[in-house]
Amino acid sequence: MKIYKKILNLVDKRYIPSYISIRTLIIFEGLYNFVFIMQSFLFKITKAPYYILLFLLLINSPQAAENNLLIYAAASTNDIFKEIQKDIANKMNIKIRISSSSSSTLAKQIISGAPTNIYISASKLWINELNKKNLLDHKYLKPIFKNKLVLIAPINSEIKYLDNLNSENLLNLFNKYLNNSRISIADPNHVPAGIYTKEALTKLKIWQYLNRDNMAWGGDVRRTLKFVALSNSPLGIVYHTDAIAEPNVKIIGIFDENLHSPINYWATIIKKNNNEHSIKLFKFLSSDLAKNLYTNHGFETIGLEK
Repeated sequence: MKIYKKILNLVDKRYIPSYISIRTLIIFEGLYNFVFIMQSFLFKITKAPYYILLFLLLINSPQAAENNLLIYAAASTNDIFKEIQKDIANKMNIKIRISSSSSSTLAKQIISGAPTNIYISASKLWINELNKKNLLDHKYLKPIFKNKLVLIAPINSEIKYLDNLNSENLLNLFNKYLNNSRISIADPNHVPAGIYTKEALTKLKIWQYLNRDNMAWGGDVRRTLKFVALSNSPLGIVYHTDAIAEPNVKIIGIFDENLHSPINYWATIIKKNNNEHSIKLFKFLSSDLAKNLYTNHGFETIGLEK
């Protein structure tokens, strides 16, 4: 088709960004039929060639707007970005959509080509995986806050708070409460919260006593939290921030930070989807206002610029 060739020619000459050509291929048929019917009428009104009119339709579509950002956020940060989406983004003339899941799931989607602008990971591991694929803009990569690992129980549980989560105390708990039940943890094969949990329990020489008969694995930390909140599990291990956000659980112990890798959350911009609005939001994540937001949700801030 002549119109198709003209669009591709404009893309080749870089008059139209390459990502527009993908959208063109997806919605081309419907727009072409519309333009074919209307082209004589539009030309008479505007004196503009119809392929220029099609380009204007595409470039001004909501999907193509640079201020419409897609944020991939680790599940444990969902509440923060919901608040940014509701109260802050509009003031910055930025519209954001949020996709929240485990850091590993989100990273795999980015590797597969998801059109993410900003990625928030609960683990440096998945930042490193994206880095191997040369997907990150290193000028915009930093840790912004950190978390703790805690032991939780349903809110009405008889279990009392333990000042020291050592091997002896944990074994006593597990022997008493896991005979016919399961402790809820995030999947230790790929979910950061599960990886940190395995590290801590391995260091305490407890991991060897756990198996799929006395463990329930959640696909992300929020699902892990729900198992305990619904009393499906008598015990669980999640992040401190998730535990304090859920009224149906209580914290019964805090793991020593030396038992696992640092639980730092990393923010980065995906290189191919970088634009001025991505940078604007990324810089906001290091602002004093953002710092207050993080601490209000129970995180400890790090790496913030003054």
